[in-house]
Amino acid sequence: MVSNLADIQKYIDLITSQHKDKPKFIAWLTAHLDIADDAKSLLDALDNYFDIDSAVGTQLDILGEKIGRARVLTFQPTDGSSPVLEDEMYRLILKAKIAQNQWDGTINQIYDLWYSIFDQVYLVLKDNQNMTLDVLILGLSTDLEKDLVANGYIIPKPQGVKINYAYSATEIFAYGMDNDNFKGYGEGYWLQYL
Repeated sequence: MVSNLADIQKYIDLITSQHKDKPKFIAWLTAHLDIADDAKSLLDALDNYFDIDSAVGTQLDILGEKIGRARVLTFQPTDGSSPVLEDEMYRLILKAKIAQNQWDGTINQIYDLWYSIFDQVYLVLKDNQNMTLDVLILGLSTDLEKDLVANGYIIPKPQGVKINYAYSATEIFAYGMDNDNFKGYGEGYWLQYL
C-alpha cells in the first residue's frame, strides 16, 4: 500500500516541542502511522474489490457465497456447455439473486427485476389465477439464458406456482413499434396467445 504522507505529517506536526527533536520517537510514530494508514487504505479499497460489476474470479465466488448462489449450476445446460459459469454469466445470475431476495411477490416487481437484468429482452407475464403463470420471452439470444430462466435462476417463482415458459426467436407483430422484438406490417409475425 502507498502511505498518504500528508496525513502522517499532519499527526507528526501535532507532536509537542518536548519530543519534536527526538528522531527515534519520530521514526517510531511514523512506522505506526504507516501501518494505520495502510489499513485505512485497504478498508477504503475493499468496496471496490467486491463490487459486483468489477469483481472477477474468486472475488465473484466470495460474493456468490454471501448472496446465496453458487457458480456451478444445479443442472446441465441443454447446449452441452459446462455447468460452471463464466464471470459474465455468473455476474448476471448474482444480480438476479439479489433482486429475487428483495422481491415483494408481485408481478409488477418481476417486470422491474427482469428489465434491470435484460434491458433489450421483452417479457410478458399472464397470471392464470389457478396457481400457474404463463411467461413469454422475446429476444433471449442463447440457450444458456433460456435454461437459466427455466430453472428459476432469473424469474422468482412463488412456492407451489407452476410456470409455463414460451420463447420467440422471431419479431412479433405490433402496431407502431419497430425494434429488435417487435415489427410492423410485412415484417412482424402474429403470435398465438398462450
